Amino acid sequence: MHELTVAASMLRIVEEALGGPKPLASATVTLGAFSGIEVESLRFCFTEIAKVEGFGEPELVVNALPLTARCRACGETFTMQDVLDPCPSCGATDRDIEGGFEFTLDSVEVLEDECDEADEEG
Repeated sequence: MHELTVAASMLRIVEEALGGPKPLASATVTLGAFSGIEVESLRFCFTEIAKVEGFGEPELVVNALPLTARCRACGETFTMQDVLDPCPSCGATDRDIEGGFEFTLDSVEVLEDECDEADEEG
């Protein structure tokens, strides 16, 4: 289950960016259909590691991207449900895969600390 390693790496990146663990409301990632990441496994691992490492219980928001290709025969760009799908315009199977391998940590939403808010008011 490489999602465990991926989730841990995501939280290390967040920790470095924030200067330490801080309670998070959410984290948003973009995952391509061919990224090799199983969404529910990543959600589970991310949530469990976040709890243990001091990030609270953030929601993992996933923006899913489809597998896309460009037909070498007619130039059509199309979405594929399966890597064996032919071009819907001409039926050719000679194509270049253009999208679906993405995996990015796009953003995190940090929860405001009640102590920080009280300090700002005082």
